[in-house]
Amino acid sequence: MIPAKLIELSEEIRVHDLTSLLSDKSELTIGRRDHTPGAEQADILLGKNEKGEPTTAVSVIRGISRRQAVIGYDSKENSYYIKDCSTHGNTKINDELLNKGERRTLERGAELFFGKWNYGPVTFVQDF
Repeated sequence: MIPAKLIELSEEIRVHDLTSLLSDKSELTIGRRDHTPGAEQADILLGKNEKGEPTTAVSVIRGISRRQAVIGYDSKENSYYIKDCSTHGNTKINDELLNKGERRTLERGAELFFGKWNYGPVTFVQDF
């Protein structure tokens, strides 16, 4: 697996190491916190710092689905991909909207935006 990260830019910078997060999973979910007691949380919670405190406006985070997208690694293609899983198809790569359920290969430097109010950019960085 080629080492890769997502860099989330909001009031503070957060780095999500995809290589280690995908070490025991085939896909990672990206979304907002689900406040339902006992609910399974997304692997990457957008708009929260390491302590779980908000790093952006709550109204913007509410525009993101609890399960907005998934990121995975395709070993046959030797590449990472993203698939929109949102209710309304609100995931963008470089300002290009993904259709609901659409899967697309991630290219180095791709800027991702999530939800009704385009939370981002979250940048995909891949080592050589």
